[in-house]
Amino acid sequence: MVDAARHPKIDVRAYTEVERVEGYIGNFKVKLVEKPRYVIADNCTGCGACSPVCPIEVPNEFEEGLGPRKAIYVPHSQAVPLVYTIDMDNCIQCYKCVDACGKLQAIDFSQQPKETWEDVGAIIVATGFDTFDPTELTEYGYGRYDNVLTAMELERLHNSTGPTVGNMIRPSDGKVPKSVALVQCVGSRDARFHEYCSGFCCMYTIKNAMLMKDLYPDMEITIFYMDIRTPAKGYEEFYQRARQRGIRFIQGRPSQITEDPETKNLFVEAEDLALGAPVVLETEMVVLSTAAEPRHDIEQLGEAITLTRDASGFYMEYHPKLKPIDTPTEGVFIAGAAQGPKDIPSSVSQGSGAAARAARIMAADTWEIEPIVAYVWQDRCWEAQGRKCGVCVTKCPYNAITIQPGMGAVVQPAVCHGCGACVAECPHNAITQLHFTEAQIIAQIHALMQDKPEEKIMAFMCHWCSYGGADNAGTSHFEYPPSSRGLRVMCSARMDTDLVLEAFRQGAGMVLVSGCHPQDCHYITGQQHAAKRFERLARQLERIGISLERFRVEWISAAEGAKYARVIREMDETLHKLGPERIRAENAKVLPELERRLKHLSQIPHVAEVLERAAVSREG
Repeated sequence: MVDAARHPKIDVRAYTEVERVEGYIGNFKVKLVEKPRYVIADNCTGCGACSPVCPIEVPNEFEEGLGPRKAIYVPHSQAVPLVYTIDMDNCIQCYKCVDACGKLQAIDFSQQPKETWEDVGAIIVATGFDTFDPTELTEYGYGRYDNVLTAMELERLHNSTGPTVGNMIRPSDGKVPKSVALVQCVGSRDARFHEYCSGFCCMYTIKNAMLMKDLYPDMEITIFYMDIRTPAKGYEEFYQRARQRGIRFIQGRPSQITEDPETKNLFVEAEDLALGAPVVLETEMVVLSTAAEPRHDIEQLGEAITLTRDASGFYMEYHPKLKPIDTPTEGVFIAGAAQGPKDIPSSVSQGSGAAARAARIMAADTWEIEPIVAYVWQDRCWEAQGRKCGVCVTKCPYNAITIQPGMGAVVQPAVCHGCGACVAECPHNAITQLHFTEAQIIAQIHALMQDKPEEKIMAFMCHWCSYGGADNAGTSHFEYPPSSRGLRVMCSARMDTDLVLEAFRQGAGMVLVSGCHPQDCHYITGQQHAAKRFERLARQLERIGISLERFRVEWISAAEGAKYARVIREMDETLHKLGPERIRAENAKVLPELERRLKHLSQIPHVAEVLERAAVSREG
């Protein structure tokens, strides 16, 4: 950090938060809010004269609350920049720090938050992570028993710059414990809290055990674990060294920890899976290896930068294999634990990769983007006509659409990612998507349903997932009937209800709408918009007289070729049970209603020509 702060091309903005991000790749505008330190950074030399005279002491967050700090403080002695900060929540404004500062005159109680806008070409998000609060696991007694600590608290205890100057003592009596138990997977791999594995807990637990063994060779150290996960280079060897040093490993998650009120010793109750029997271990101290979890403010930052999160709450990458550092927002990259729990080597590697990805943008004068973007017909937009609408603005997950007076909705192509949500949601059909216009998609529907449509399944598939799943089914030789006819769009968000109705109007036997799982959507909220839309459509289809069996919505990932094949087989079986005669009769019955609902299609640019060609083809 010292090298970074001294680098002529690195500007470190400590104590500053990102409040808002506007613009697009290569042309971002970032609103930064610098919180007041009540200390003038340019005047403060970090001498520390102000802190000893401060009469207020509060728990030190950096020391995990094990030691105190003053109301005017630096987090630790190696902080960058080394500038003191006044904690106004605890300061009593006695002004002793002002007197101690003397001629430097660095104390300024009148400071206010400072807002600035910066022009940046690329953004790298590296937020780090928070640790799970084990007080939620009441059976382990954290917060109630003095000698139950977290792994981070243990780190500070045996650190030479920590509150005990490196002396490993237990809080209840200040003595060095003769025995310690370390408990793995506290809050992780637990359906009650976090189902994922934090990844690095096994290694830091073994590391702490080895450090204690080096300092206190006679200490009895026991590790309770579910599975030992040591997949990286040299990790398995490190684990074996720990066993050779006499560190005991018991496979079994503790069910309860209790305390002897007199000795303050702890009793760890668990099942030893190797023995197939319950065990009760008396130990003088217990250390909990808590889960890594997303930062508490990850949602607010994600909203400012337009980033989506996965099911675990971490930021989601553009593609887990092909673009693990990129995000769905062009020019924004993620590194380290912002994406998910990572150890130091993985974080360093991903940080280097993110820097390299960002450097590509910074080195280019121009940047090419995918041409599959939304386009507004201004003569059809209600906002351009002076009437209120704005639906497209609320549905765009990238903030790519703005309402401009006299012009209506305007799409910024460099920001648009082409999910198509605005196209499908526009109530006036005033927006289209280049390369996936209504005319193009309807023409494909007509071509696919031209011959014996009642015997076919019209399958709408999103480019990233369900289309990849269909391709996976083919390359993996999963058998399914030839009755399906696939039509690809970029996202399920682009699948307008009019397109489904048009497929039924053309006589389709069944219609499948498929896309990504919610946590896999490459367009942030695209799948969510589609799910709500087609939930409403299913009720509408039933009301107009189309059997619910003929319409199906499935979320299929690119790796789920077997699922795609199974869905098509099930739909084909239903298609045969219904029979072509019933389907034709049903289609004929609902045709007038479909014609009425789709009457507006001919008013959309270029669609009338497609419908005319289809009519001529049917007559011929």
